[in-house]
Amino acid sequence: MFKKRPRAPRRTATQTAKSNLASKSKPDYWRQRLFRNTFTYKGRRVEVKGWSVKIQVFGRRKTFALDSPNPARAAAEACRIYRTIMAQGWGAVGNRRGRRTDASSGNTPSADLLESTNEDWRRRLIHRRHSESPPLQSNREFSVRIEHAGSACYFPLGTDDEGQAAAQARRIYETVSSRGWEAASLRFPRELTLALRWLDDPLAWTYITLHSQPGDDAPLIAATPTRSPSDLEVALIEPDAGIRRALAACINRQAGFRCDAAYACAADALHEASHRRLDFVVANSVILREPAAACLEALRPEQTNLAGLLYSVFEDSDHLFMATPGGAVGYLLKRTAPTQLFEPIAGATRPLTREQIATRVRGYFQRLAASLPAGPPSRELESLTPREHEILGLLSKGQLAKEIAHTLGISVWTVHGHVKNIFEKLKVHSRTEAVVKFLQK
Repeated sequence: MFKKRPRAPRRTATQTAKSNLASKSKPDYWRQRLFRNTFTYKGRRVEVKGWSVKIQVFGRRKTFALDSPNPARAAAEACRIYRTIMAQGWGAVGNRRGRRTDASSGNTPSADLLESTNEDWRRRLIHRRHSESPPLQSNREFSVRIEHAGSACYFPLGTDDEGQAAAQARRIYETVSSRGWEAASLRFPRELTLALRWLDDPLAWTYITLHSQPGDDAPLIAATPTRSPSDLEVALIEPDAGIRRALAACINRQAGFRCDAAYACAADALHEASHRRLDFVVANSVILREPAAACLEALRPEQTNLAGLLYSVFEDSDHLFMATPGGAVGYLLKRTAPTQLFEPIAGATRPLTREQIATRVRGYFQRLAASLPAGPPSRELESLTPREHEILGLLSKGQLAKEIAHTLGISVWTVHGHVKNIFEKLKVHSRTEAVVKFLQK
């Protein structure tokens, strides 16, 4: 068996270096790795018409026969296979067979058609480990990760039936690909991770899994059935209407807090805040890039006791761990229920000052740290070699395998081997779990 790669024009050294830096998450990377298999039959060398690609991930390697004879489409298909493996594991492509044809026409379907068939989406269905809502009675509901135009997001599908879930996943993908992410976010709920940044040094954040609440006709803030005069008044600043609606509902489900004011930007909050009493402002960190980013400071002359808290939104908890800032003397991240969004300051009373928040938050995380098991994790970490400690530290900073390989001057396959050993020694099954143990050392 021989391999023949597509002819490419001669490149300069600079062009070659740039090409080698191409991301595996982009079709350009896989365009250079397409090849045609050949075989010998009755003494003649025969070349297979279709393109193939070899993908090696997590210590496993497999060759895939691609459907499209067009190199660009074949590279895009190879890229999708790679990203599916990275997101869902080898099991998501385990039953994939070489070239497929449309039974009705006998023609090879395009890559886009393959992406949008129900059977293709059935194989992409997953059960998310953490869900905002309780599991369905018969089973947990399915979710799906949609990727398009360099962006990705998880969508809860609202059913435990595979057929219905696959059809819903297809509808979401078709909306994203034809009308864009904004249109999809207005129509379908998204599953996101929201991290409240209580302290940055030492880093002490809580985070929740949140399902956005789309719908132009739905009220931005649902009526709360019970109220108390002692409830702390919370103002919310969030640009995304679906997240703003869901987050306001979470706040109103926690005893002692009430959200009656939600704004799309800091300027709106600044304009209206002088007309109402506020105890606490919770804002998406993206407002720091706005011209009115000094909103919280500007509000304080009007309401001297006003305190504020920033939060960040991530695709999932893996991205949260990778995005935590480096340099802190300690790290502690705690998942909480959406109904306990303000758990670190539960029971706080008016006036809610920054000093009161800091005191309660430090006490909360000190109690949490004291309750962590001190024995097994430290012993497991002690079993790692110096090189494995080094690689785990780089993983905790969000570096990819190829970035770690470049930093340490070793091959990507050597990095994968060390990561496999780390998983076995720490008794974990993902990079996120390994990093959690490392950050809590």
